[in-house]
Amino acid sequence: MLITRRLGYEPSLALDDALRALSAMDWSRAGAGLLAYYPVVRGNPFQAMLYSQLGDAGLTPVPTYDPDTTLRLARAVAGSGLHLVVHVHWLNVVMAKAADEADARDRLKRYLDQLSQLKEQGARILWTVHNVLPHETRFERLEAELRQGVVNLAERVHVMSPRTRELVSPWFDIPEEKLLAVPHPAYHDVYPSWMTKQQARLELGMPPDVTAFALVGRVQPYKGLTELLDAFDRLCEREPGRYALIVAGPTNQEEETRAFRERVLTHPAVYAALRKIPDDEMQVYLRAADVAVFPYRRSLNSGALALALTFGLPVVLREDSGEAARVSPSYALRYDGDDPDGLLTALAQARSLVTPRARAAALGAAARISPSRVSRAFAAAVRAWLDSGGSHP
Repeated sequence: MLITRRLGYEPSLALDDALRALSAMDWSRAGAGLLAYYPVVRGNPFQAMLYSQLGDAGLTPVPTYDPDTTLRLARAVAGSGLHLVVHVHWLNVVMAKAADEADARDRLKRYLDQLSQLKEQGARILWTVHNVLPHETRFERLEAELRQGVVNLAERVHVMSPRTRELVSPWFDIPEEKLLAVPHPAYHDVYPSWMTKQQARLELGMPPDVTAFALVGRVQPYKGLTELLDAFDRLCEREPGRYALIVAGPTNQEEETRAFRERVLTHPAVYAALRKIPDDEMQVYLRAADVAVFPYRRSLNSGALALALTFGLPVVLREDSGEAARVSPSYALRYDGDDPDGLLTALAQARSLVTPRARAAALGAAARISPSRVSRAFAAAVRAWLDSGGSHP
């Protein structure tokens, strides 16, 4: 048979593909069902990693792309006795294209109405909290209202940081009994990782003996761009020629990002690839680095941090971030983001992490959140919730 397409990869055929997935289910297993999820982000492996072991829970993941398609699926399977879990991900898409505040409120209401209709059709709602609020928000109050509305309608809220309830509390509240806690997975087997540091630095034209920091991922102001470059400049003034900064990722058009771009492109100690990094190239920047830096002004969960650990990189991060509660001093330095010299001090001290022991500790931390391990934990948590019967524990 000629393969003409992969099921689940065409939004216009999402409903048909989801219904076709029923034929692959093990109907002899009690509690079998579908896990429909949206929005779908193909460029980010998070969803594929999280769902990789979902079969252990008797559930088949199906991408439905949007609430309308998901509602059509819910109506198609209503009354069948089949479990239908609706897993909602990033909410930034709801009001991203709103023309103004009135339009944003209309979109918010429609979104919550659709979730209510899904519940009426028997769907079990699960939401993953990826961020506190969107990194670039125009309607902060409405974004908070949306999240509270989703929490109210969801039976479970998937959190990846032990500090989630604390960090989101200024904007919305998550009842403790709704928590489903499973960490963000690492990135084992997602990116090639065979390159040596020597080869990576040779390809980047970087000296072999400098201590190299890395900022990897989208280059946006919330990541503390100005603070990082200011601290790095001061560090280089203290000890010229001893440090390098690698920046790898696409930029946006915000004023601070443009200013950062202008500075790094003329900086003699900064090696910048300000574009989307292909999967097979990611290892070059991570292998060339000694320490990954995360001076994010507001951070709940960080896929980039999980990626850094996967490559055995020790990390520097703010102590008020969501990830700070999970890292260990054996491979991480935490600093006070409100201290004007906090980041500079941390960067200066980071050389103490450039050791085989710290790299081994980082690799060990990544192994504890390997994709298969996290996915099995997620599958078990979802199964326990569904088997508990009611909406609440």
